[in-house]
Order: sequence, then structure tokens, then C-alpha cells
Amino acid sequence: MSLWQFFALMAVLYGFALFISHQTTVFEKTYWSGYDLKSLNESGEWIAGNRFDIGTESAIRRLRFEVNIDESPHWQKPVGLRIGGPFSAEVFWDGEPIGNKGKVGTDSDTETPGPIDFVAFIPQRLLGQGKHQVEVHLSTHHLWMRDDSVFHFIQLGPYRDNGRRELRYYAAPLIILSALLLLSFQSLRIGRSAGNPLHIGLGLFGFSISLLLMSEVSRAVVNYPYHFHELRGIAGWSSNILAGLALIFTAYKTLPGRLSKSILVAGFVLFIASHFMKMSSGDMRLAMDFILLALGPSFAGAALMFQRNIHYVSGFSLFWLACVFSNHLSTGLFLDSFQFLAALILIGGAWLWLYVKREIPASETKDESVSNCFEIRNAGTVTKIDTQICFGLKGEGNYTTLLLEDGKTLLHQNGLGAIMETNPAGFVRIHKSYAVNLRWVKQLKTAPGSKYWIELTNGETLPVSRYRVNELRSHMFS
Repeated sequence: MSLWQFFALMAVLYGFALFISHQTTVFEKTYWSGYDLKSLNESGEWIAGNRFDIGTESAIRRLRFEVNIDESPHWQKPVGLRIGGPFSAEVFWDGEPIGNKGKVGTDSDTETPGPIDFVAFIPQRLLGQGKHQVEVHLSTHHLWMRDDSVFHFIQLGPYRDNGRRELRYYAAPLIILSALLLLSFQSLRIGRSAGNPLHIGLGLFGFSISLLLMSEVSRAVVNYPYHFHELRGIAGWSSNILAGLALIFTAYKTLPGRLSKSILVAGFVLFIASHFMKMSSGDMRLAMDFILLALGPSFAGAALMFQRNIHYVSGFSLFWLACVFSNHLSTGLFLDSFQFLAALILIGGAWLWLYVKREIPASETKDESVSNCFEIRNAGTVTKIDTQICFGLKGEGNYTTLLLEDGKTLLHQNGLGAIMETNPAGFVRIHKSYAVNLRWVKQLKTAPGSKYWIELTNGETLPVSRYRVNELRSHMFS
């Protein structure tokens, strides 16, 4: 697969994920959903409002929604009123009580927290054609933190005997969760085995996204008391932040040059600055936090591409643009579905990257950060060793042994990972504990059981991780 075919394929996959998440998302059947309402103010007047503006207050709030029942046959079937959000509530239909979501109170002692999701049965005699009023009295005294929007939804639909959302509507997220966990575990295993920071970083990213998805699905598994929703929100926000930081870590550990590092720092500063700006909703804050954290890695990868030094992190730009477009279409669907599909594509693409032929010759790349010597510091003195007389590097914990052409060895004060970050000329990481100078490579050998090693021109042999062999081949035949 050529380089441009790879990026075209990734773009198609992100486009397909956008279509799947924004056009085919499965929702519960709903006959009516309330948005506009009237609320009773301190003067005893009913004033117009919107359920998105109902936040936490010390007093009991009284809200009214208007429902118009037509002659559709679904009103003849058992109908339930579904209400969700972190509050306790008493619900009335045309003045008649139809259910309690916990117990409303004037303070935390008199209020009993209700479940996060609640459903009330509407008797058939109350469902006559025409306009009806749904009145909700609510209180939020058991919330620990202030929230400007606690009323998640109010809907009429087919009756069910439990307020918990049905798991069948979460079949796709559960499948995605399983795939994310599997891919993340494999990425970490590969990364640790091969000493590959790209796979390590993406594995951490995948596990963070998995935690975010678990917090999302938890509401369908356990219909917990409403004040526990704050713990769910903290878990979701934390894992969302960790996912963004994992992308920054991945880019920092894999991209060469000061420019890339500077862009990552600038992106993180922008993320911090955004918290001084007010967002219209908690979902918007969650989405913007992730998008801003992913901005630095995206721009750093793009900058590398413009320098004709193509890296997998260059593909982060496609991921970021797809996330921005998804958030523009619908913040809710971006957070509920697209973010997880895009994470699958991003992690899976790193494996496919091993089979991509780099079409830009090494002679055309301009990387001013290439190091032509190793600097060994000892007792205040610095000894410089030309990279060309060193055929291999062997990691020794926090130190590295330089394998020299005359058969001698020298101990470097830095670990193998730190040395490879300096981009020593001609060297490629081939194993968790080894790197090789390509000019000394004679041939790559293999044995049954996916065992690989390289034979060098001086007769020495070095082991090659099966997770690094394709990367080595790409350098040997470029």
C-alpha cells in the first residue's frame, strides 16, 4: 500500500464512521419530547423557558410542559412518561399525580434522591385527544456541585416497567467497547515488547477512551440514585482528559524536532486557557476539552508532513478534522458514538501503517535534528563517538551499551529510548532492547515461530522483534 493510498483509506474510514454515528444511531421510540416549558417564578407567575436552562437551585421548582394528543393509534397502547436527570421529582398529568422520582424536599433532610432515570405509567383514561399539561415539581439538594442543566429529557413513548434504559440500545457501544479493550491491550503489549512508543501511547489512549465509554454505558446497566451521576460525570471527564493527554504523550515520544514539541506545548496552553471561557453546556465543555487536547498532536504531525518527513502521527490531522466536523454536526452524537468509532480507526490504523511503503526517499527528507555522534559523559568530561563506527545499541535498563566496530563496548549514561529520541543517524529500533545501524545490516533472517534476526557485515547478529520487522524492512528497502 502506498502512502497516499493509506491516507485516502483512513479518510474514507472516518467518513464512514461519521455516517454511521450521525445517521444510523438507534434511539428509543418516542411519541413526544419536551423542550419548551413554563416555570413558576417567585412572584407566582408562569414564565416561558427551556428545559436546558433548568439548573440547581435551593428551592423546589415547578415546571409545566404542554402535550398535544392526536388520533394516532399508538396512544391506544400502554404509554409511559420517561424523565431523566439528576433530581428528585413529583409528576402530575392534568393535575393528577402519576408518579414520584424519589421524594421532593425543601432541603437534603426532607428530600429522598430518586433514580437517574424514571418512568411513570399514564392511565388510558388520561390520554384523550387534545392538549394536556404535564407538571413536574423537582428539587436537587443532594447534588454536590452546581449544574446549569439538570433536566436531561422528558418523553412519552411505549411503557416499560423500569426507568433504566434498555441494554439493546447499547449493543453497538458494547461491541465497540470490546474491540477497544482488545486493540488497546494488544497495542500496549506490542509497544512494550518492541519498545515502540507509538503503540504504547495509542494503547493508553484506547484504555482512556474505553473508560469514557464504560461511564457512558453505565447508565444503561445501573439506574443509580441521581446524585451518583456526578461520579459518572467525573469519571467521564477524567478519562476524556486522559485520552487527550495520551495523544500528546504519543506525539511527544515519537515526533522529532523542537518545532513539534513547541506545537504540543502551545496546544496544551490553549487547552488550559479555554477553561477561562464559559461553555453553553457540560457536553460542549467535554467535547472542546478533547478537541483542544488533540489539536497539538494534529498540528505537530501536519508540520512534520510539510517538512516531507511523513510519520503516522501525521494522520492525526485527519482524526482531528473528523472530530471537529462530528462535533459541529451534533455534540451529543460526537460524544456518544463518533468519538469511540474514530478511536478504533486511529488505533487500528497504527497496525496498518507497518505495511505502508514510504514513497518519499530518505535523501529528500530534511531533519535538522539528526545526531551524528553519541556523547558519553563521565566525571565531567564528554567523549564523542561517531555513529558510523557503532553498529548497534543494546539497552541495559537506564543505560545503553554502544557496540563498536572494533569489538569494544562503551556504556552510555542514557537509556535506549532516550538515545533514540535524539535520532542518531542511520539507526533504527529493532527490538525492545536493541537498535541497529542500517549501514551494517547484511540480511534479515527468519525461522519458524515468527522468529527474526539480522546478520551484520561484521558477522554479528541481533534479534528483531516480530512487531518491528515490517518497520525494519521498510527502511532496508527504501
